[in-house]
Amino acid sequence: MTTNEENKKIQPQDTKPTRLNSFQQEILKRWQKKKRDFITQEIKDTLKIKFNGEILFDEPMAKHSYIKVGGKADVFLKPSSKEDLLTAVKLAQENGIPYYFHGSGANTLVRDGGIRGFVISVYKEFNEHSIIEKTDNHIDILADSGLQFSKLVNATKDLGLSDIIPLAGIPGSIGGIVKMNAGTPAKEIKDVVRNITIFTKEGEEKTLSREHLDFEYRALKLSKSNIILSVLFRFQDFTSPEEADALMQRYQESRTNKQPLEFPSLGSVFKNPQPVHKSDMVVSAGQLIDEAGLKNIRIGGARISLKHANFIVNEGNAKASDVIALINLIKDKVKQSSSIVLETEIKIVGEDLE
Repeated sequence: MTTNEENKKIQPQDTKPTRLNSFQQEILKRWQKKKRDFITQEIKDTLKIKFNGEILFDEPMAKHSYIKVGGKADVFLKPSSKEDLLTAVKLAQENGIPYYFHGSGANTLVRDGGIRGFVISVYKEFNEHSIIEKTDNHIDILADSGLQFSKLVNATKDLGLSDIIPLAGIPGSIGGIVKMNAGTPAKEIKDVVRNITIFTKEGEEKTLSREHLDFEYRALKLSKSNIILSVLFRFQDFTSPEEADALMQRYQESRTNKQPLEFPSLGSVFKNPQPVHKSDMVVSAGQLIDEAGLKNIRIGGARISLKHANFIVNEGNAKASDVIALINLIKDKVKQSSSIVLETEIKIVGEDLE
């Protein structure tokens, strides 16, 4: 494929919507209006009285996503305490308001229509970490879910621990990193988790030990109505702070050379296909996308990175619909060229524009 062909703008496939009769159109309008009317003035006033954290109405989710796209959230809440968190959840439940827990937005794509109801985020709010136990064989660290993962990596490096150094550079909060079981071929976060404490929809705190956590490749199976409050980690790979720092520098340099970190993105868009049998050839999602001839293809303001085909970058004016169109294009072309159905690693939430 020539450079000109690689840079050509691909238009998403034109599909005509199903035509509705007048009665169906009226029903749809009523349903859509009802759907939008979650946040009444009474709800707003109640929040201002009972909720002590930050309250943002009609908040652009592009501000809370690493790829810098996404429509508005009806209400964006940043609880300052567990009591605030309970207040928000109870208010939503009592009034039939949908609520969604949001982390740093490192691997979350919000559609252009935004998110209805409450978006609740503890990112950078619940952000403490402390050593719980220290022995000759291990160090246990308790970290709040809103803590930036990079701060935990740096803390372990300074202690001369190399357990999660291979994950250095992966963006996000502790809660999000654990929820997606972030990892590399060398290490997954599940390898150092001892337990997690969650906040249930009933407003209770519950601690789940590692034996009762259902981790899989790039995911922790956990109900959407539960939010991770904190995680207890056990680190055992001792080295010196100097050696840990040198190792981190090597991993970060490798990441910089291979990934388009100069543009807003969501990191790896697709999971790497997992071999069914041990004898199966292992192939990455990026390699499959590259072999399908899709590197550097652009739709709107979004582009499949020339540097790493499993990254979709925002060149400055992308919309969520541009990113989704590229995701669908990749799925179709990779299936045609390899018969492999790629599965997204990122989460896609919210509504399309009407």
